[in-house]
Amino acid sequence: MPANGGGAHGDGKGIDTWVEVGGAMLHFDVMTQEEGTALKLANEYVAALGHTAVKVTAQECRFCHQEPLAMFLEAQQREFHTVGGFIVPLPA
Repeated sequence: MPANGGGAHGDGKGIDTWVEVGGAMLHFDVMTQEEGTALKLANEYVAALGHTAVKVTAQECRFCHQEPLAMFLEAQQREFHTVGGFIVPLPA
């Protein structure tokens, strides 16, 4: 994942993430500004879904787009500012 891009307050980088869990693919975006935060949030999300043995690495994550935070829900914007990002579940 590239380390640069996006304004610190107005834009989030969409990190397209595909993870194999139990023979199926799990697909989601991590909206954040930093690679370390993206990996942390991705691993927390996968573990919260009950897949604690799966480790998400930079290999499963790819920068795909940048979006203004204003297009997301207020709760997601708050999460971005308090924990550094949020997850957007997507169809596999």
